[in-house]
Formats: sequence, structure tokens, C-alpha cells
Amino acid sequence: MSQAARVVRIATVIAVASLCALWIAACGSSGAAHGPVSIVYYSPVDSNGTNVKAAATCSAQSGGSYKISITPEANSSDASRQLAVQRLAAHDSDYSLLNMDTIWTAEFAAAGWLKPITGAARLEALQGVLPIAAQSAEYKGTLYAVPLNTNAQLLWYRKDLLASIHQPAPTTWAQVIADARMLPSSDGLIEEQGQQYEGYTVWFNSVLASAGGEVVNASDQPVLGKPAVVAATIIKDVATSGRADPSLSTDQEDQGRLAFEAGKAAFMLNWPYVYAAGRTDGATNATTKHVWENMGWAPYPSVYPGVPGKSSVGGANIGISAYSKYPKQAQAAALCMTRYYWQNQEAINEGLPPVTIASYHNPTVIKSYPFAAVLLKQLENATNRPETPYYSDVTLAIQQTLHPPAAIKPVSDINSLRSCLTTLLKGGLC
Repeated sequence: MSQAARVVRIATVIAVASLCALWIAACGSSGAAHGPVSIVYYSPVDSNGTNVKAAATCSAQSGGSYKISITPEANSSDASRQLAVQRLAAHDSDYSLLNMDTIWTAEFAAAGWLKPITGAARLEALQGVLPIAAQSAEYKGTLYAVPLNTNAQLLWYRKDLLASIHQPAPTTWAQVIADARMLPSSDGLIEEQGQQYEGYTVWFNSVLASAGGEVVNASDQPVLGKPAVVAATIIKDVATSGRADPSLSTDQEDQGRLAFEAGKAAFMLNWPYVYAAGRTDGATNATTKHVWENMGWAPYPSVYPGVPGKSSVGGANIGISAYSKYPKQAQAAALCMTRYYWQNQEAINEGLPPVTIASYHNPTVIKSYPFAAVLLKQLENATNRPETPYYSDVTLAIQQTLHPPAAIKPVSDINSLRSCLTTLLKGGLC
């Protein structure tokens, strides 16, 4: 080889090597050797900081693979959903993980906004998880989110008031109303969520499922029949019983909780957070302390004796954005933050019911959740809200057609609702 050729070859090797070095520097920056990738998690921040600790611990345990940062959601579920929809519809890649209300799964999955979770990751995400919680994270048989926490309403009651009329905890809606009427109206009210909002849909859907019905089927067809008429009748019966809170049509969860704490009610349908809230408020209020010390809990009321009542489940799941720059690391982060240890910590420190069955048998969890056995049984007899991409339209139709509770006309209103949903699910307006 001539000297000139040797010089050209050496120069070429140096040039190629320089280009390779530049390529590695540019494309290798997402590897652990160049620092962890940033996983932005759109989520509420837990009041006692448990999910912040989970994010920090999982980041530290990732071996330099990722670092999770939490971007707080909006102040309401509706506003949070709207912001998430705007970003996902714009294919925004800034967010990798989304704390999702269970009712968002079908809508977001059908739009192609979520990364399916398959194979070994699916098995890990669902290991030891309550079936109803797993179902809330699926759409058409595919897992689109990692179950994070769940929830179910229970019947909360005053043990001292029931003792005064020599009655056990009621098991049906008819018994709840009958027992309330045996008590003076000054302290015998029934607290429910009757405002025109999502909580009202929860009430209707729960009683409907307890009566053996559903709103829409797997083919997105309305199936409101006799069970829906029964459910609408029960809601009206409560509202016109003389023992409904006078503000029922404008009440949400916290209004009912505060009325119960104030000694105005004998019964309350609500989420488990009310137990810890009563204990906290009772520390500074003698009336609330007395109420909390006499606070009992029972399964969600049945429609038919001997047939378990079904509460609509709440809770949240972690979805992985289809537009994430780092889907592999995002999936690993979601799986880490939902492990058994963090399920227990969320239950103990935040009052959020876990999705792992074993947690309900954990002594430390039971200490914070003395009603754990009843809650677990309720979650085994629970129902999801309508699993449809059109959920936001469906829930609005329910709220508008069946409100106010005291003015419901069961047969005609259910017929109107069925007609409206048929039109909506075909893409029309009603």
C-alpha cells in the first residue's frame, strides 16, 4: 500500500470513528450510563405523600434507568380528564404515566391513547389483584392500565340508634327506609349522593346492578329493562321517604358525611374514607366523637333479600401513554409503584383501598381498616360503571333524565333514558 493510500485510509478511519462517537453521544443519552430518563407522572399528590415516596423509592431502585416526577392533576376529576384528553389528543410525549379514574379506561383505550400491557408485564400487573379491579383496567379483554387502588361504598350506620329500636343492621333498601322511619327525623336521616353529578350515576348504577341489570352491554347497546325501573323506583322511594336529607338533590359525598358526623343521620351510603375522617374530626368535636364511636358498617344494601347488593367501584389505575418517549421504563415504573408494599402503604397512610387481595388480610392494614373483611366482601360483590368509550355522554344522560330524585317517573323516565342512550351510542344527540 502506498504512503498516500495509507494516509487516506487512516483519515477515513478517524472520520468514521468520530462520526460513531457523535452518534453514540447523541443516541445513547437515554441509557443508564448517561443518566436516568425522565418519567413524568400526571397524578394527584397523596395528602400524606405516599405516592411521592413510592416515586422516589422506585426511581432509586431502578438502577439509574428512570427518575419519576409527579405533575399534579387538576382539582376535580372532570378537569383532570379534560387536561389529559387535550394532551393525549395532541400526541403530547411529555407525559409517560397517567393516574386514571377507572371510568376513563374504555374511552382512552378506544382512542388509541394507551399502550397495551402484555406478556410478563400483564401477569405482574394482575398478580393477586381483585378481579373487579383488573376488569376496570381492561377494555375488550386487553389490559391498558396497571391497577392502582379501588373503592366500594358501604352502608354506614349508627349502632346506638339501631339499638334503641332493637334492630340489626339492615340488609335491603326497604329495611333501610323502614328503620329510618322508626327513628325521629331529627337524627334518622338517610345520607346519599343526589346531586346531578357522577356520584348520582354511581347510585343509580349500583342499585341497577343490585337488581340484576346493566346500562349498556358489551356491544354498546342499551339494555335498560325491568331492573332499571326497579332501581329508579328505589331511588324515588328514598327521596320521598320522609327520611331523605332535605338537601338530597344537591348533596355530594362530603355533605352527607358532615351531616352524619353532626348526628343528623342514622344511615349513610359512602366510601370508606368517612371512617378516618370521622375519627379525625371527632378529636375536636364531642358530637362527632360520639357518632364515630357508634359508627357501624355493613355491605351495600340489597334490592332482593338474600341477593348481595353491588356497589359501583371507584379507584384509579396507572395508564402508559402511547406517545411516551420511554414506554419500557414507564411500564417498569408503573409496576413498581403498584407493588404489594405500596398497596399497603396507600391503605394505611392515605385511606385508599388496595387492589391486592392479600392486603385485606395484612394485620397492619386491618388496624387502619377494621372493616377490611366487609370491604373485601363488597369488592367481591361489586360492579363497574358502563364500560363504553362514550361514557361521558352516558353518565350525563343518566344524571339529566333521572333528576331530581323525588320527581322520578320510573317507567317513563327509563324509557326516555333508553331512547336517549340508543341515539347517543349511534353518534347522535338527545
